[in-house]
Amino acid sequence: MNNIAKRRLNENFKQSVKYLTLVFNDFFILALIFLFGALMFWYAQSMKTMPSNLWFYKPLVGILLWVPLLTGHLVTLIREADMQFLFTQDKNMGQYLKPMFRYSLILPVILELLLAGILFPFANLKAQIGVANYISLVIVALILKYDELCAEENNLYFGQKINFNILSLLALIIMIASSYWEVIGLCLGVIGMFFEPNFQPAFGDKINKKNLFDWRYAIDTERLRKDRVYSIFSMFTDVQEKQVTIKRRKYLDFLLPKNLAKENPNKFLYQRSLLRNPEYLNLLVRMTIFAILISWLVQDWKWALGLAALVVFLTAYQLLPMATEFDSNIMYRVYPISRDNRGRNLVQVLSLALLLQWLVISVFWLVVLNVNLNVFEAIAALFVFVWILNVGYLPYKVKNKK
Repeated sequence: MNNIAKRRLNENFKQSVKYLTLVFNDFFILALIFLFGALMFWYAQSMKTMPSNLWFYKPLVGILLWVPLLTGHLVTLIREADMQFLFTQDKNMGQYLKPMFRYSLILPVILELLLAGILFPFANLKAQIGVANYISLVIVALILKYDELCAEENNLYFGQKINFNILSLLALIIMIASSYWEVIGLCLGVIGMFFEPNFQPAFGDKINKKNLFDWRYAIDTERLRKDRVYSIFSMFTDVQEKQVTIKRRKYLDFLLPKNLAKENPNKFLYQRSLLRNPEYLNLLVRMTIFAILISWLVQDWKWALGLAALVVFLTAYQLLPMATEFDSNIMYRVYPISRDNRGRNLVQVLSLALLLQWLVISVFWLVVLNVNLNVFEAIAALFVFVWILNVGYLPYKVKNKK
């Protein structure tokens, strides 16, 4: 069983590396560098003017150190066929889960230590948390993550299931309390570790882990976990393993024309594909939020204009595959739909999407940035950039895609 686990972890690692190389492409790395640099610049400048030892600083430190605990659910890599081919190995599932458990700790530990390093100046200088106490607080967070994974492993066996949301809320309360009294978190964390070897949680019946592995629960849980991972990857690239679910979103129907009789068939399809296909909709929403976030961090209209223009261009570039979306659809070819002007129809849909993105970014600038003539000039310049994309770049690229 241990060899099976290691082989599956190796396959999973290769798959993750394949998608991560696509996610962290040149454009995304460049955007991350700008975002991280802007965040660190804002952080350094704020530390100079921020008052010290306010009442909410310590709980804020505890909350921020709790955030990485939300990542890193237990990886089991259990498959549907295991219920038939490995059902006689219930008593050996502990050996299978050991390397899985260690693997599941990697991501939350890395994120926790990285955030702890970034947060240390604020915690030490402004929240007045000593070095030893801060180290203890980080250790409490790591112990709580260990306990959460133990509880998830416990849930894989028949018996009373522990709700992960309750565990997360409990961990948040412990982290906030530990920001004042570190010994509380250490004691509670050790108590949770004490119950782990016998799989006997603080609330629940003691169970026999040797013969009562819940295969159906384990398969369903792993499928949901992998679907969450694929959803993250699919925001940046195509994921073959993920089945895209296209569904109507009624709250977006106001963006669609009401008179269906006058609609062009191609425009009809492209509009609904943009609003109902999660790949395109998530891309548009994600890039808009990214432009808003980076504008808020830089707090300078020149940088905000340049970075927002880059984000708008990347949005248009990544929406271009819509041009060939229906080429392999049999029903699209069977119906008597004219395809002569579908490129123009796609440009119209994408133009409206980019204009909507420009409008949201502009409204945010007026709310967050210092309202002056420069901000209005930046809004006008961004509109001109979007207009150039709509009348020059998009028609040319869509023509090449046909």
